[in-house]
This record gives sequence, structure tokens and C-alpha cells, in this order.
Amino acid sequence: MKILALVGTNANFSYNRILLQFMKKHFKQMADIEIYEISKLPAFSVDVPLSEQTEVWKLKQKVKAADGVVFSTPEYDHGIPAALKSATEWLSYHTTVLKHKPVMVVGVSYGRQASARSQVQMRQILISPDCDANLLPGNEVLIGGASRVFSKDGRLIDEKMRDNLERCFTNFIEYIQVFENIDEEEVHMSIKRPTISDAYINFPTGRLSLKEVQQIFSTIPFEIDLVDSSDRFAWYSDKPNREHVRSVASLNEPVTECHPPKAVPVVTKIINSFRDGEKDVVTRPLWMNGHRSLIQYYALRDVDGHYLGTIEFTGSVEYILNLFENGGWDKKPDATTGASAHDEGGDQAAAPVADASTGASEADDDPASETAGSPVANEAADEDATTGASESGSVDADDESADATTGASEN
Repeated sequence: MKILALVGTNANFSYNRILLQFMKKHFKQMADIEIYEISKLPAFSVDVPLSEQTEVWKLKQKVKAADGVVFSTPEYDHGIPAALKSATEWLSYHTTVLKHKPVMVVGVSYGRQASARSQVQMRQILISPDCDANLLPGNEVLIGGASRVFSKDGRLIDEKMRDNLERCFTNFIEYIQVFENIDEEEVHMSIKRPTISDAYINFPTGRLSLKEVQQIFSTIPFEIDLVDSSDRFAWYSDKPNREHVRSVASLNEPVTECHPPKAVPVVTKIINSFRDGEKDVVTRPLWMNGHRSLIQYYALRDVDGHYLGTIEFTGSVEYILNLFENGGWDKKPDATTGASAHDEGGDQAAAPVADASTGASEADDDPASETAGSPVANEAADEDATTGASESGSVDADDESADATTGASEN
């Protein structure tokens, strides 16, 4: 189980950070706890340019990917620190990443009342309409006398407080599991198991069962994402080892939430060009996760040409390029190549055949003819909206020079 734990202060030294570090070690058999420093975030303001919100976007992706979130808060002037209030504003302004997300509040302070007042305030914020989180009720972790209850090596040595922390965190894990079971039964069953398993879809070219459709999308070498006509992330193929890691938590989100902030103008430009009928395809070769990949975007239209959305195909092309570079197309046709039964061996099968894309004969002695149609991978390509990559992708989304035509051939 993956837990995201937010250090509720930007102070260089904080017992709340020490508490989370202790929890990370102490509960490592129960959960994978990732500690996040809110000091990375810019101060909240509606006027902060989108290009300066990259760290905010990264935090949102972490919250979406987590099974639960722990907020650790100190207490300043009977309330939460300004930095923590700013962080919760980023997680609730024009976003729903905390909606129905299981959350827990803990806190440490020097006084005997611990961080009781700030925790009350934090709980009120988390259940507010803009956050709408699933707050773990009760289970108060109030650790006072911080300098006395932690050892020099960061262990919580007060036995009663440690027992209470263990009880509360165990309850939090069980609380998360309750909502996971509900989601699995009522929401996500269609991801792995179509709701009507024996149903068939009739196409003009044949009939497929829902199970076959699911497995086709999981088997084809390219992964597929769909942004619908309202610019929301509508669907992705459930394929293992995806280049772009997707989550059902992102479904129905605006496409602007699925891309790094600096890439948003780029993806918006591409989608608008599809919607306006200016383009139908954008292609981009680039390096991802250490190998050469190809991303292609297609405008999805109905038979009357009305825009239905944007499809993104992404996949590694190393296998194809290796075949090309190792002379895979130089061999004579045989039974395994799909050669026509009318071809009869020898010189006839080896006769030069014109390349439909270059017009060049395979027997052409000019080296340029062998490379003229060769794909070109852009090693320096940065991740931007045209890659559709999640933050864990291959390249840096911070390149401001990327635009809708960077590295792309436009058909």
C-alpha cells in the first residue's frame, strides 16, 4: 500500500518531519510511505503562471497515485502553518485530487496539548467542500513534549504514544481497504472484467467479444490513450509496462491536469488544431526510458467528419529499427515473410522491388537510398504535451522551447 506523507512545515528542523521519518521505518511492513516536503511548492496564488506550477503538478500526481495521504502538522498561534495552508489550497483549487481520498492527520509540538488546535483546523479543511476528503474519524495522534519523547536517532520512545500511533495507523490502513473494496466492486470492475462478459460487438468486418476487445488492447505493441471531445481524459488501454503510466484516478480529468504545466499550451494547441480541422495527425519520434519511441496523435472523427476526440499511440520502436538496421528487409521472401504463393524462388523472388515510400530500388547502390527513409530519433527531445508522458516518463518537462511542431511531422 502506498502512502504519501506531507511534512506540514517549511522549517529546516521539525519534529513533525522526524515523526514521519519514524513512521516510514516503523510501518515499512504495512505500507510504503513517501515523505513529501511542502517547501518545494510556490506560495499559493491564483496569479502564479502555469509555467511555474510544475512542482504543484508533480504533487497532484503523487496524491492521485497514493492509496492514502497523511498530513503532519505543527501548531503555530493555535492553527496550522501558513505553508501547510498554502499546500492544501494547491490541492483544492480547480482540482479534485483530494476528493474521496482517505486522509489521516497527525501532529507533534513542544507543549502538553500537542497540536490539538491545529489538528482540529486541519480536519475542518480536509472535509470542506473544496477538499471533500475521506477523513479518518477519531484516531487522534497528539504527541506533545516533542523534545522528550523522541530519541536522538529519531525514535518515538514514549511507549503510550507509540502504542497509540500504531493503533491509529493500523486503523488508517483498514480504513483505506474499506474504500478500495468499494471501488473494486462498484467502479473498477470494468477495468479487468467487463460488466457483461458474454456480450459481443458486431462490426462491419466481424464480431468480437468484450473479453477479446480487452485483450486486443492489452496485446498490441502500442499503448493507446483517448481524450474526448470535451478535452477530458476518457480512457487508456490496460497494457502492462506502459511508457506513460496511467491511473484510473486520472479518468475524466481535464487534459490540462494530465500534463506538466509547461506542456499545457502545447497539448492545447494540438487538440485545437484537430478540433478546427487544421490537422489530422501529429507524429513525434523521441527517446523514452532509454529507448527510441514513437508517439502519434490522431484526430478521432465520425463518418461525417465531426470531431470526437484525440487518440494518442505510444510505443517503443527499437525492435523495428533493429530489424531495419540489421538488414531485416534485405532477405529474400520465403514462407515466413508472407510472400505470395505465385512467387517461385530464385531470381524472380530476389528481383528488385521499388520502395513505395522512397521510390528507390532495394538494389540501388547509392548509400543515400538506404537512409533516406530512415526514422530519425531526437535524443534531445524534451517531455512536453506532445509526449503525453506522466512525470515518471523519460524526459524533462521543463523545456520551454517545446511547441506543437517540435520534433513532429505534420500530416
